[in-house]
Amino acid sequence: MIPVIYHPSYNITAFGLERLHPFDSRKYQRIHDALITRGLRRRGDFLRPRPVSRTDLLKVHTAQYLDSLRQPAVLARILEVPIVRRLPAWLLDWRVLGPMRLACGGTILACRQALEYGLAINLGGGYHHAAGGWGGGFCVYADIPLAAKTLHDEGRVAKAMVVDLDAHQGNGTASVFQSWPWATIFDLFERNLFPTHKEPEAYPLPVPTGLGGPEYLQIVEDALPVALDTVRPDLLIYNAGSDVFVGDPLAGFRLSANEVAERDLRVVTIARERDIPVAMVLSGGYSSESWRIHTDGIEGILTRFDGGRSIAPT
Repeated sequence: MIPVIYHPSYNITAFGLERLHPFDSRKYQRIHDALITRGLRRRGDFLRPRPVSRTDLLKVHTAQYLDSLRQPAVLARILEVPIVRRLPAWLLDWRVLGPMRLACGGTILACRQALEYGLAINLGGGYHHAAGGWGGGFCVYADIPLAAKTLHDEGRVAKAMVVDLDAHQGNGTASVFQSWPWATIFDLFERNLFPTHKEPEAYPLPVPTGLGGPEYLQIVEDALPVALDTVRPDLLIYNAGSDVFVGDPLAGFRLSANEVAERDLRVVTIARERDIPVAMVLSGGYSSESWRIHTDGIEGILTRFDGGRSIAPT
């Protein structure tokens, strides 16, 4: 079976304050439960990650930035929830930063599993607005660059490529990658969305608001194979934001739920046809249906690529 990584502590809850941001920080449990309900996984099939440490984070982040996260005002700005500045630092570390460090560990584990099995899915992660010295857009830690660098430093990955199909540009990931000649980002995003300043990228694909599903999918079908055949990465990390859905309140793409699922399947299929390992993370999505959209996409991938190979329960 395709490894699926999840931990119950992925879900961010802070006495209801998490509802003050449109991002559903509890969707991970819903996706986990739906995969079980649909008969795609049993409870013991999910792999549980370990949280990353400060030493791990220093591979990508500056010490100054990590220290600044002890200030509630800094986190309030990154999380875009002003009332957070009134909460004690220990509570924020426990209920917000702790789950995010665990999800970062999940991204690293997904990349390791992808190298072994060809494909793995982390039900969290995808904090693509976080860079080495700053965060934003509900993204504190740069989990994707951290995972790529960890495996590169170990000599397991010579070239890494991120395919970012969240509706927003992955400016944090792009910022980190600018100093890494071995890392590349392919990024299809809505040009007029956050962030205002767009970071340079190897394969930027800014498109206008209102792009429909057929046009969107055709861009992926045409451009992604060319990028993969040019770069020939040892690992592809797929940032599968669901905010391209037509019902998403913070973006203007017009993909149906079925088209989002088809997008996910196409990305994985195009990469696996080239024998490129794929680690998938979930990233953004602000519709109340985000968890269901992700579940549909994952179901399509598992249905096609599960080979019946069992994974030991953890």
